[in-house]
Amino acid sequence: MIVATDAGARRRSTGKNRTGPGAVRRVVGIVVGLALAAAAVYAQTFTLPFEQRGSALTTKGSAGELVETNRFSVKVTSVTAAHAVDTKDLGKVVKVETSNLFLLVNVIATTPKEPMQLGTLQPPVLLTADGRRYKPTDKVDESLTMFNKIVQPGLWSSGVLVFEVPEEALPGISLVFSPPPGAIVVDSFAPEAEIDLGLSGAALTRLTSQAEELHSLVDKT
Repeated sequence: MIVATDAGARRRSTGKNRTGPGAVRRVVGIVVGLALAAAAVYAQTFTLPFEQRGSALTTKGSAGELVETNRFSVKVTSVTAAHAVDTKDLGKVVKVETSNLFLLVNVIATTPKEPMQLGTLQPPVLLTADGRRYKPTDKVDESLTMFNKIVQPGLWSSGVLVFEVPEEALPGISLVFSPPPGAIVVDSFAPEAEIDLGLSGAALTRLTSQAEELHSLVDKT
């Protein structure tokens, strides 16, 4: 009787302390939940607010002035207007016209560390006083423009950017010069240079009144 009682007690005791599959699953679920919660807090800590994503660090300047950022330095050396330009098309030189104006912005640029080449996905643009943006015209072969140049560290590269802009958009217009996007999809706080082209008053009148009938891009390359 004593032996049987002791064995039964041992069996009852062992049964109470046994951990079943359901208890294991509950413990695992709690651990996974805590890990996911911690990861969410970590992600929120290092995620930028929506309004800051893809924003840029803008350095402002004026035409003729060197504008420096941590990735490049750029200067607008001259601005010219024309009613027509020439370009290359299948190896031939052709003339292209516009009902607006071609604005030809000559720039020089250099970089402190890494080579840089302008890209069409994030090209330099003209920014008007009311916030409109104009990309470089697609009527001109890129081989004749700054897009064909590789800006090397410590060296100056020069080229022209050609835009097609209505005359009424010219007052107060600026060039926004930015590097091509990097390997990171969202390059938050990428540097850009905003350069006032000085087109107002007498300077604007002089530019439009002296617009060339034909500006040759082919001869200059």
